[in-house]
Amino acid sequence: MAGKIEVRASGAKFRFVVLNRSGEKLLQSAPFDDKPSAKRAASSLQKALSGAEIVDATKPAAPAKPAAPAKPAAPAAKSTARSSRAKR
Repeated sequence: MAGKIEVRASGAKFRFVVLNRSGEKLLQSAPFDDKPSAKRAASSLQKALSGAEIVDATKPAAPAKPAAPAKPAAPAAKSTARSSRAKR
């Protein structure tokens, strides 16, 4: 079994807590005004993490790749007069 995300009441507010397999708290959210909001946020976190990759944010960002250049129009037909001469 993987860890859990629990929605907990904290006074009149709600928050979610991320637990590891041993039940230790790894992360706690900020308070939400209502339970459905906390559940939506926890669900969004779960969906984001299920396909997430680890990114080293301590390194400077790589320069953005320029957009692929548009393909040039077909080249104009070459003159046959030049190509028929042999190089000396």
